[in-house]
Amino acid sequence: MLETLSMDQAYSLYQQRLAAHYEIIKYFETKNIEQYVDLALGISRPEGNYSAAEHKIGPQVLTHNPKALVYNLAIQLGNLKDSYHVPVTIYRANIPYLRISLGSEMAMMLNPDKYWVGNVRTIYTHLVLKHNGNRSMADEELRLYREPDGSRPSQMEYRIWRDIYLSLEASLRKVARLGSDEATKQKAPSGKHVFMWADAISSCVYDNNQA
Repeated sequence: MLETLSMDQAYSLYQQRLAAHYEIIKYFETKNIEQYVDLALGISRPEGNYSAAEHKIGPQVLTHNPKALVYNLAIQLGNLKDSYHVPVTIYRANIPYLRISLGSEMAMMLNPDKYWVGNVRTIYTHLVLKHNGNRSMADEELRLYREPDGSRPSQMEYRIWRDIYLSLEASLRKVARLGSDEATKQKAPSGKHVFMWADAISSCVYDNNQA
């Protein structure tokens, strides 16, 4: 699955995310709400939240919600004892336009060894693994996990995203291991933060399929 990817490119994406992670931590720990939220929603830099930046959702979040509300969600996510509670914490916050994809990315950027991203890129990579490299089957199943379009009740939408989010951990750990093995073969460096490294690889897998 990873043989056709450039692991140098994956590592470059990882480094960009790592730099954004350090910046996010600085703003978060110093309670610089303005700059933290702008970066955590991918507004000041897309590396802060690709899920938000790709579809320009960050400005929509802030049009309908104060920055303090987003920062409070980050505090809740940072205080969780395990990743199992990430989806329910995001859901209970009930912040318009801020769903599991954006919220889980906020969590991962706070702690990339504990939390993982549940967005179209990581889900797609998980599905490619699940279907033993069959990308057409992964494409078909991916359609079930798109962001809400209003056709499903919110409780059903939440359960779908919660279940797929929680199923990602094992796959993303495997992606990180496979990525490190492939990086060694290509004489490229690999990332040390497991879920950030898996996220960078997933971006390459997804983009390679879209090319």
